[in-house]
Amino acid sequence: MIVDEEDEAGTLARSHADAPEIDGVVYLAGVFELQPGTRLKVCVEKADEHDLWATPV
Repeated sequence: MIVDEEDEAGTLARSHADAPEIDGVVYLAGVFELQPGTRLKVCVEKADEHDLWATPV
């Protein structure tokens, strides 16, 4: 995943194939202090029609 930004709940990221502000978001709840553009591997724990919830591995 590629980190886009941080909010009050954690980090927002996307896959390399997703466009920011257009496609779904990967939520990394409780994960802070990652710089935008950082790439990391995650384990997807939950998904809906558009978004994913994951934790870093």
